[in-house]
Amino acid sequence: MTHDQTTPPTIDTSVPHSARMYDYWLGGSSNFAADRALGQAFEQAIPSIRTMARENRRFLGRAVRSMAEAGIRQFLDIGTGIPAAGDTHSVTEIIAPDSRVVCVDNDPIVHAHAQAHARTRMTDGEQPRTVYLQADLRHPDQILEAPALKAALDLDRPVGLLLVAILMLLGDEDDPWASTATLFDALPPGSQVAISHPSQDFNPSAMAEVVRAAEQGHMTLVPRDRGQVERFFGDWGLVAPGVVPVMSWHPEDDRPTDPNAAYYWAGVARKP
Repeated sequence: MTHDQTTPPTIDTSVPHSARMYDYWLGGSSNFAADRALGQAFEQAIPSIRTMARENRRFLGRAVRSMAEAGIRQFLDIGTGIPAAGDTHSVTEIIAPDSRVVCVDNDPIVHAHAQAHARTRMTDGEQPRTVYLQADLRHPDQILEAPALKAALDLDRPVGLLLVAILMLLGDEDDPWASTATLFDALPPGSQVAISHPSQDFNPSAMAEVVRAAEQGHMTLVPRDRGQVERFFGDWGLVAPGVVPVMSWHPEDDRPTDPNAAYYWAGVARKP
């Protein structure tokens, strides 16, 4: 069940937001009528989109686990979304509880929920290991210069950068490759990045319908082909098996019967 949350009047909930649509697909309650309407329009084009959202979240968990096993204890999650099971914070709590996490999203509702979520998990005098920052990937310098990030992360030590289902929200005119390059340049050797990105490669007609629905909802959504997604990784070395369908990246269970059922490319790379 979903219901409209109480929110400050300065936030326009009549405009759908990707984080709240994702929350809707995952069965959360932190979404509004506009988010559900556009989410349902996406479902009409791709009936399996809820499964795709879950598979994308599972990839996030596997990528974080892989980075933690490589010794990384600092994570920068951009486009983090509304706190929920399987997010970066909950995964690191299980597999590497000494990790520090900076979660970034441009939706003020995400920030409000995240702050409340963080407060419920802290004891008096405890320094939070997860920090939430309201910022936009279009302005990577502002993210890197934010006092909250500087206080939480040591950029002289490897960082796990998470760009999971976020880059498709930037049009080519925003030059998302420049944004990722700025972030990459700021991170030291040994850092890793995880990227997932929807693509028209799997089902061109369905993805075209989703793009049309997004345009009608005043949302930018740019599916990209495999080569364009690989370009985001720059000169960082891809971790095997490279850029693959999201369900095929180190699956926890037996290899999926149809790895192309979720229309995302995904991969992890390491800075030499």
